[in-house]
Amino acid sequence: MGFGYGLGGPSGSSGAQGVARRVEAVRRQLPARGDRLLDLGCGDGAHTVALATGYVRVDAVDVEPERLDALTERVAGTGLEDRVGVHKMSAEALAFDSNTFDRVTAFDLAEHLDDLEGALTEAHRVLKPGGALSLTTSNRWSPLDRHGVRWGRRDRSALTAPFLPWVRPLHERMANARSFTSQELGRLLRGRGLRVRAIDYLMPPLGDRPRAPRGVPEALERTPLRVFGTTMAVTAVKPVR
Repeated sequence: MGFGYGLGGPSGSSGAQGVARRVEAVRRQLPARGDRLLDLGCGDGAHTVALATGYVRVDAVDVEPERLDALTERVAGTGLEDRVGVHKMSAEALAFDSNTFDRVTAFDLAEHLDDLEGALTEAHRVLKPGGALSLTTSNRWSPLDRHGVRWGRRDRSALTAPFLPWVRPLHERMANARSFTSQELGRLLRGRGLRVRAIDYLMPPLGDRPRAPRGVPEALERTPLRVFGTTMAVTAVKPVR
């Protein structure tokens, strides 16, 4: 079953609060600073721009020209314009030299890739020894699939089929994207030569409305209920040999 074309999720899928919390999560796992950053499946660049201030040079890749145009417009006329390179490129075939980047990020991308193993192999290749890959992706233990489901010939809300991610055969038939357990993701990363440094779980944001309760997702993430968060944030390091 194909899940996509190497795309990153648009920032609107999680809203400004969701973007901020994903970026904060990977920063907590490892400070976001260095010479070079590569953002895979960058979408419209919301995550890219949020992390860019910590790096001398940033490269962002996606396969959708419209999303790359949106990122180009986002940085035009700003201090980032000369520091952010925008490239139409697949995560599974990166046109960068080996051992180039201090950090590679992939926000909400892994669940859409047909060749995730190939993308992880490429991420490992372009990372410098000691560099880190940080990604966010869907948590299989969440009772709701944040990408929604296909019911008949229509895409429907995840509320249509609660607990569907827990029933793997049905989820594989009805889901719009994959999801992973921490054990599955850990095996994939280790199989590509990366050492897992941290795994955290993120509860869904409650929206960007002025009256949306603040602090509730963060409070839940400090309890055992965090393992049911909709999103995992993972950082893995390329060992220094």
